Amino acid sequence: MYPLVWFLSVAWLLAAALVAVIRGVRGMREGRGHLAARRIKSPTIYLFSAYLLVAALVTPKSPGETTSPLLWLAFAIPLANALAAASSVGQTQPKGVTRAGLALLHGGAVLAAAACILALVSPKFVPVWLGGPASP
Repeated sequence: MYPLVWFLSVAWLLAAALVAVIRGVRGMREGRGHLAARRIKSPTIYLFSAYLLVAALVTPKSPGETTSPLLWLAFAIPLANALAAASSVGQTQPKGVTRAGLALLHGGAVLAAAACILALVSPKFVPVWLGGPASP
C-alpha cells in the first residue's frame, strides 16, 4: 500500500479507538455502561464473525497470502463493534451530525482495518488504487 494510505488507515483506527475510549469512559461515569454491554452481547456480529472464521479455515490460501484475510477480519469486526458500542454510550441522545460522524468514524475504521489486514497478509491482492501491484 502507499505510505499515505497506511498513515491514513492507522490514523483512522487510532482516532476511532480514542473517541471510543473517551466517549465510553464518559458513558460509564454517567451510568450508561449497561447499554454498551447490551450492544456487545448481541449475537449477530459474532455469528457473522464465525462465518468468516469458517470461510477462512475452509478456503485454500492463494499464492502470495500468508494467511487468509478473512481470518483476521473475523477478529477485527467484533473489536470494531466493541469500539462503536463504547462510543455510542457517550451521550444519551446525540444529535444527527454527531450520529453521522460516529457512523462514519467507526464504519471507516472497519474499512481501514480491512485495508491494513489485506496489505499485511495478502499484499498481492491490494488494489492498484491503494498502492498494490499493477495488474499483469
